[in-house]
Amino acid sequence: MLSPCRAAALRFLKIRPRSIRELEVKLKDKGFAASEITEAVEYCRQSRLLDDRAFTVAWVQYRLARPFGFMRILRELKEKGVEESIIAEALARAKEEFSQQEAACALARRRAQVLSGIDPVKRKKRVLDFLVRRGFPTEIAYKAINYVDTHRNLNYDH
Repeated sequence: MLSPCRAAALRFLKIRPRSIRELEVKLKDKGFAASEITEAVEYCRQSRLLDDRAFTVAWVQYRLARPFGFMRILRELKEKGVEESIIAEALARAKEEFSQQEAACALARRRAQVLSGIDPVKRKKRVLDFLVRRGFPTEIAYKAINYVDTHRNLNYDH
């Protein structure tokens, strides 16, 4: 029979994949003792239900599909307690397959269309702010805005 802590850990992991640190915090918040948490986490790791590398790769793919920039993904994974070396490895692999510039341009185009009824200067500022909040570097956000602007999507209403 499973201990209450193990059962809680399995319930949390059933909802969605989590990092080791996330699971530890969640179990601590539920009032479990440190020794119970350590045992439950080790059980989940040995059962291959808890793996920071696999979690990180899945998180990066999920967030890039939304799309978010690498800076935002990096920040989120650090907040989830994933080791920086694991994050760096996953992001390096993702950078080979994912163009932040293309994603930023597509987002800028969509956002500009949503904001089509406002002043072009304000629209550019809002699109820039939106891209930066999504984790795209400022220089990529500016390039995306310039690209979309060149194609007349920011200055002219459709």
